Amino acid sequence: MTTTRITLKDLVGDTDAFFRDHWATQPAVFRASADLTGLITEQEMWEEVDCGLLIRPYFTAFDEGVRTAVSEMTRSRTIVGHHVPGYINPGQIKADFAAGGTFKFSQPEHWHPRLRALVQALAPEFRAELESFVFLSPPGKTAIAAHMDGSHVLVLQIAGVKDWVVGRLDETSTSDSDRYTGGVIPYDRRMEVTLRPGDVLYMPHGTPHSATARIGTSLHIAVTIEEPTPQDLANVFLAELLGLPEFEALTRHHHELSPAERLTRLRALLTRTLGAADGTQVLKQAVRLKAGHLG
Repeated sequence: MTTTRITLKDLVGDTDAFFRDHWATQPAVFRASADLTGLITEQEMWEEVDCGLLIRPYFTAFDEGVRTAVSEMTRSRTIVGHHVPGYINPGQIKADFAAGGTFKFSQPEHWHPRLRALVQALAPEFRAELESFVFLSPPGKTAIAAHMDGSHVLVLQIAGVKDWVVGRLDETSTSDSDRYTGGVIPYDRRMEVTLRPGDVLYMPHGTPHSATARIGTSLHIAVTIEEPTPQDLANVFLAELLGLPEFEALTRHHHELSPAERLTRLRALLTRTLGAADGTQVLKQAVRLKAGHLG
């Protein structure tokens, strides 16, 4: 199966308007101009299950927020004489799904070519780490109670129909990744939308949400967009500072200085380092650090 390269424009239309009117402010629904059905299919997912080569953490199963025990959804395989745990247990996954559970692929862009192409095509639009997740849910089930994700999210509905309850951001909103306090999103600060194949939902960082599959088996892709935090940026600055010859010299001779002199020299060095930093490069380094590309 092949598909054309899908860009952010194909998902949200006018990208300038998307970033101006919606990014980091309020959730919104769009209609994709590209055919999303070629990205992945339910049949493909079950073929991957039957193949038996998927290994944790690239899959999981859960029902109403309760994850199937790892010991039940996995089994061991003997590979070149070595006992290797963590491989998918097809029988358990299928039984959980038949009982109403949701089956999920985590970060399939690591091994699925079309989803890798999707993530790679979207990445240049953001200064962030992008990951994908695929959710397969039977009708009539709410996989997880209202919760928040610690990232921006683009939801691409591939098959089936799914109802979403999405909270609007206000002064009380937080960016925590956690269950939504109180469990029920208030009616006066929510939007209710029904996604059908080809629909795209954008949710800003920290948006509370829940979803229920309605008609047919629901298949959707969630692309998470996680921007560097202040701590990520600080770590980049700190790494650069620690590598400077001036800092090494200060460390080598700090015992010759009074505490006040150490503070003065370190403050001056830090000020020069921050002032001379290339903002674009700092952001790139922070994104790479977040994605685990740096030691």
